[in-house]
Amino acid sequence: MRLIATLLAALAALAAPAAAQDFPNRPIRVLHGFAAGGNADIVARIMAEEMRKTLGQSLIVEPRPGAGGNIASQATARSDADGYTIVLLTTAHAISPALVKSLNFDPVADFQFLSMVTDFPFFIVVNEASRFRTIQDLVAEAKAKPGTVTAGTAGVGTGHHMGLELMSSALDVKFVHVPYRGDSGAITGVLGNSVDFIIAPGAAVLSSIEGGKLRALAVTGPQRWPATPAVPTLSESVSPGLQMMAWIGFAAPKDTPRPVVDRLNTAIRQAVDTPDVRARLASLGGYPSTSTPEEMTRRVAEQITLWKDVAAKAGMQAQ
Repeated sequence: MRLIATLLAALAALAAPAAAQDFPNRPIRVLHGFAAGGNADIVARIMAEEMRKTLGQSLIVEPRPGAGGNIASQATARSDADGYTIVLLTTAHAISPALVKSLNFDPVADFQFLSMVTDFPFFIVVNEASRFRTIQDLVAEAKAKPGTVTAGTAGVGTGHHMGLELMSSALDVKFVHVPYRGDSGAITGVLGNSVDFIIAPGAAVLSSIEGGKLRALAVTGPQRWPATPAVPTLSESVSPGLQMMAWIGFAAPKDTPRPVVDRLNTAIRQAVDTPDVRARLASLGGYPSTSTPEEMTRRVAEQITLWKDVAAKAGMQAQ
């Protein structure tokens, strides 16, 4: 029996490179865990359209919304490791281990990460008529009157919310969190003066900033956003080194053959490097940025550690 098992393993090892050399010879499913028409869905379709040109096969985007993206992640983790099912992941993938007590998958070990695609800074935004003219004004009042300055986000456990908790910890202040159902609800809240400020991605607020309805006090990335050069970063204005970045990237099931991983990584990199894709990602408020599989693996692991620490300091219990 042991000899038969050894022979079967050897045959499988020989078959894998042959299959990888033929990859892809049929359409590829691209799962993601969010609603159709949202940021993740838009990015998935932008990338699928461009990657098709390199891979020579269609990439079919399949939204699997629910559980903060975990339904799509679980489906991917349980798929065949042949490269024909990949998943578009967001920051939520790294946040889930801090907030979900028992995931049905290991967020690192059950995946073969492929490449990052883009990073997204958040904007700290107020109503144009707000008493807060600068980020320093907002922080000063929050420190002088603890527990009175209200902050709206797209919901509990979102990257927006966790970013708020990270900012609170770094600045040693306590904001009152007001969760909404998505960015549109938060924007309505700050426009109606129901909250003092909101944290939101550029895709959700840049048009309102340009239209004069909202005013950005700060951006959470490592540098000022090109379209709003007068808006300072958190790092340069109130907390040196403080950054809060969301991200999007691709992964496959663990044990996906390395030649297939490399082929997909190349297709992702070539897609992101095209001027059209870069412009479209930038229009969504993102910084296009690819990586090696190993770099993405390290980043996801580091992010999981970060958000677990943030949740612990904020007293957030995994449910």
